[in-house]
Amino acid sequence: MTLDKPDRPAAAAGARSAVDERMPFWHTVLLGLQHTLVMYAGAVVVPIVVGTALGLDADRIADLVSIDLVLAGVGTLLQAGGLWRFGIRMPLVVGAASSGIVPMIAVGQSRGLPTVYGSLLVAGAVWVLVAPYFSLLLRLFPEVVTGTVITLIGLTLIPVGIRLVAGSDPGAGDYGGLGRLALAAATMALMVVFRRMLRGLLGQLSILLALVAGAVAGWASGIGSLAHVGDGPVVGLMGPMHFGAPRFDLPSVLLFLVIVFVLMVEGSGQGLAVGRVVGTPVGPGDIARLLRVDGLMTLCSGFCNGFVYTTFGQNIGLIALTRVRSRYPVVVVGVLLIGCGVLQPVGRVAAAIPSPVIGAAAIMTFGALTVSGIQILARVDFESSANLTIVMLSLGVGLVPAFAPHVYRQLPDFAEMFLDSGVATGTLLAIGLNAVFHPRPAPLAEPEPSTG
Repeated sequence: MTLDKPDRPAAAAGARSAVDERMPFWHTVLLGLQHTLVMYAGAVVVPIVVGTALGLDADRIADLVSIDLVLAGVGTLLQAGGLWRFGIRMPLVVGAASSGIVPMIAVGQSRGLPTVYGSLLVAGAVWVLVAPYFSLLLRLFPEVVTGTVITLIGLTLIPVGIRLVAGSDPGAGDYGGLGRLALAAATMALMVVFRRMLRGLLGQLSILLALVAGAVAGWASGIGSLAHVGDGPVVGLMGPMHFGAPRFDLPSVLLFLVIVFVLMVEGSGQGLAVGRVVGTPVGPGDIARLLRVDGLMTLCSGFCNGFVYTTFGQNIGLIALTRVRSRYPVVVVGVLLIGCGVLQPVGRVAAAIPSPVIGAAAIMTFGALTVSGIQILARVDFESSANLTIVMLSLGVGLVPAFAPHVYRQLPDFAEMFLDSGVATGTLLAIGLNAVFHPRPAPLAEPEPSTG
């Protein structure tokens, strides 16, 4: 892919110099490897969690990991390198969004994977089309709404991680077995120890290091197995529409569109944040190009069996730490991710990681997502009873399906399908209540830059 020249005004050329800096080849490669390690765990957790929750076998989960890495790599190449009107041309990576886990599992369990991919196709197309106009929609998501929604997503996802630890069937003999619980607890303990004791890059890799150690301990104790890693081809990818032609279902599409709007808010924040860290102004055109990439990769998932894709923020902290602001190491990340995806054994190893280990990492990751929402809510004025009411009702109603999964089963299918997603219900309730209490919203403040 040919990298585009940044189409910036001349006044911004000086500010762009650090972002467009070209370094020695091996320096660029090593920095790219470092970025890859920082985001790798987040990139592979989503396909493993979704595949396990939907009851797919290890081979199919390995295929999902492989295609996910390839799509994330292509998205990262576009985001950092730029092509036509796609890509912000800054050091940002793209990966599967944890926010997309809830609708993929909900729709996959009730309507099947073809409906999941039909919904992704439509949601991605809408994402690309509305990207230039999203500034008009941002007013629907002030901090009180965005913070509530992100907190709700995190709280809704945590039970998914718990089920990975304990098992999906409460009637099974090994459900909540001491071995599974001990392995998950040991993995979490290692995350804490590594985070506390290690510094710099190793500290940032605490979750990945704990995953590796936990997986080895699990395999050694008979939980999970590497027996099938050598089976099958070394190079290859799952074919397009492997699970069948995409099917379209309006409630499912609406559910994914809610997640898309939330991710567009997050993506806009990541673009503004990286602009602050690298010292380069970010305007509406930049945000539109960023959002087009996320939408395009999600659209492609409808055909390629992928996931909901978004621009990650964790690498922004690495930029601030290393003070290397060039986008070209992140272009290397895209190449490395594609290479890892095409090599099938990589996906098979990831799929062989014991589910209690993945569950422990998922609980930590989703807990971090919850904290991100709380941090946003911390900037909200809760002396206002209006804001308190918005958060209180939206979280309370949105968490109903997590605590009472079958509470809506007597409603019509359309209503049950939508209400069973607490994220969708809570988001629309937060938007509606905000419109009632704040009919004339104040201009939105720029988000603070992410630091980790």
